[in-house]
Amino acid sequence: MKQTSFPMRPDGRLTVRCGADLSVEGIEAATMVVIVENGGGLRMKEETGVFSLSADSDCRVILPYGVTVTVEKAGGDASIKNLSRRLLIGKIGGDLHLQQVEGASIETVSGDCLLQQAAGSVEINRVGGDLLAELKGSLIVNNVGGDARVQAGAGAVQVNAGGDISLKFSEDKLPETKASAGGDLSLLVPATAAGLLEMNAGGEDISVHAGGQDYEYDASQASLPLGEGGATLSLSAGGDIEVTDHEDDDWDFDDDLDAMDEHWQDFGIEIEQKIREGLKSVSETVRMATENATRAGQKAEEKMQQAMRHLEERGINAGRKRKVVGFTFGDSDFQEAAKPAGASNEERMIVLRMLQEKKISLEEAEKLLNALDR
Repeated sequence: MKQTSFPMRPDGRLTVRCGADLSVEGIEAATMVVIVENGGGLRMKEETGVFSLSADSDCRVILPYGVTVTVEKAGGDASIKNLSRRLLIGKIGGDLHLQQVEGASIETVSGDCLLQQAAGSVEINRVGGDLLAELKGSLIVNNVGGDARVQAGAGAVQVNAGGDISLKFSEDKLPETKASAGGDLSLLVPATAAGLLEMNAGGEDISVHAGGQDYEYDASQASLPLGEGGATLSLSAGGDIEVTDHEDDDWDFDDDLDAMDEHWQDFGIEIEQKIREGLKSVSETVRMATENATRAGQKAEEKMQQAMRHLEERGINAGRKRKVVGFTFGDSDFQEAAKPAGASNEERMIVLRMLQEKKISLEEAEKLLNALDR
């Protein structure tokens, strides 16, 4: 496992390609931290302010929340959250989880797709599995292979799913909606909802109990206003259609979030432990080197004092400004030689060796060398 840090502008740009699982999280910072399972498969470059990141193994990225992120590919699952700029996402080989993002344009998600607290509009070309979406803006999904469950605000909704579709609107004024389900279709609205229902049910069972309507039909088509009418909601299902203002479905996404976040819970802890162990090892080495230097200085001082006593016994005055065998002595009181400042070559080599063995990052190595130079 390897951790690397880069300075990054809060309004920077990042393009990512990952061969395995990917996690991207925005925070309030001016640095981007990249943690990968396999350090040898990490490649980074920067051109005109745009960072490009490529990783062969699992990759976690923590960066300023204002950065514009483009994910060209993730071979496994992808989790992206806390970003204030719109996302551009290419192909996701596994599941995709978006949380607290401004909006996104997504090409393909091979597995399930979970959107939570999306503020802006979201467009998805294809989801191979199920779709669970909670958003305030508009939603367009061309194709969902499984079931779709959407909790929307005031934005327009367009979704096509091979399985069942469940829609929930929180605003009384219903948005324009086009939904087509291969199975059953259910719509949950407020008791005072207003809109126009255009319904087509292949199962020939349509029920409406909302917006002042109490309607049960064994028919394939029906058109009904809710409240004072308004935007058109075109609902088509291969099975039955139900419209109600009585909430009896579970719209809590917590279980889904816990399942998708579990993979990243401990990712990166191992590298932190290695860094702590490395810092502890360096501190112990520095302590031992300091003790050895102190003992060497004491021995040197003792030898100098013995030499001066030997000169005095021979009657040679080693006082002020007296030259003896090519040396000039100052005051008769011995002045201790000044200790060399900064890190020794041995200490520097220890830090560089730890960096080479990937026990610490380049940033940690710089901090250690700066601390040793003080």
